[in-house]
Amino acid sequence: MRADPPWRGLVLGLITALALAGVLAFAAVRLRAQEATSELDGGTHTVPRTEIARTLSGQLALPFRNGPDAVRCSGDLRPVPLAAVRCTAHFPLGPERRLTVEVTRVRDNQVTYRRHSLPR
Repeated sequence: MRADPPWRGLVLGLITALALAGVLAFAAVRLRAQEATSELDGGTHTVPRTEIARTLSGQLALPFRNGPDAVRCSGDLRPVPLAAVRCTAHFPLGPERRLTVEVTRVRDNQVTYRRHSLPR
């Protein structure tokens, strides 16, 4: 029987560390994603509260866990810079999370908005 070369363990450890770093980087990017862009509704010329809630629900989902049970927003988002609506995310375990969604940019029928967590 031959012994494994001494560098084999080092290479396997390095590959494992790089894979773990990749997973952590993916999770960090996913958790920090705070901007989204949506199209205006043709009839109301706003971003509907249901669209905002759907986007927030996706942003708040962790890579290996479901997101909130429900997200409710106080109204539709007007396409005016700095216009804002308040939203609440209800999680199955843990406290609800209050957020403000604020318009950062408007281009044609595209509205970019950013979420901010509110203090508890």
